[in-house]
Amino acid sequence: MAINEIFREMFSEQKRQRELKFQQEIIRKTLEDQGYNIDDFDTGLELLDNEDYENAIIYLTRCANNDNSQAQYELGRLFKEGLGTEKNIVKAKEYLMKAYKNGFKRAGLLLRELRYEENKNLSKDVDMDFENKISDLGFIIDIPKNWVKLDPKNKNCFDAVAIDSFDGDVIFNIKMQVFLIEIPENMSYCVDLERVANNMGCIESVNFNNGNCNGKLICGEGIDGTCEYIFVSKGRRGVYDLRVMVDKYLEPIYEDIIDHIIYSFDIIDKI
Repeated sequence: MAINEIFREMFSEQKRQRELKFQQEIIRKTLEDQGYNIDDFDTGLELLDNEDYENAIIYLTRCANNDNSQAQYELGRLFKEGLGTEKNIVKAKEYLMKAYKNGFKRAGLLLRELRYEENKNLSKDVDMDFENKISDLGFIIDIPKNWVKLDPKNKNCFDAVAIDSFDGDVIFNIKMQVFLIEIPENMSYCVDLERVANNMGCIESVNFNNGNCNGKLICGEGIDGTCEYIFVSKGRRGVYDLRVMVDKYLEPIYEDIIDHIIYSFDIIDKI
């Protein structure tokens, strides 16, 4: 059964709003710590709520010029929709990319929407050639041959990090990585994967066997316009966390790749 079919329609706007509110509080606290006057920011958001877009742009621009990532996001959205100003996709992309690079991940959703609107079919040939990788972390997995292989930040726990982008865009199409949480010898059997899954936030999970090992299959929807598929399983060395993150607009194109990667995963030293 295709993995994506297991998780359709599991996510609500309420979950995404909670994530956005949390991100807004981080921005507010950062601005206060840096000594910025947040009156302009508050005024800009209030004007947005009142749909006074022209005046909101004045205040938000001041904040955006001081690297306020949410102000950059809001300006990008206004230019994208033509609210309070003429529609300007070039400026929209500029502000949204700044917001995304400054950590406001919700900007990624609008960047993905713009990319999709400009490239309806994304005219991308999907290469289904894979190469098998045997990791020093104790697992085996297939990686698409034409993806960019990234060096993990910590080779003691990360491996098989690879990414596929569209025309070199930083807003990736699909990304995969495997993370090992090492457990003291002979103690992995004590780990409850149900608890592991429940501690991962706004996600849904099901029991899953990929043909090689048992575990939990988890799916989450990011505020950056991605869907994240996670397969957690455990071996003698610890808990393995395989993640495949995909642009939700490309999902139909990549379903077979998602399936192939997750179904190819195997732990060498099983419990």
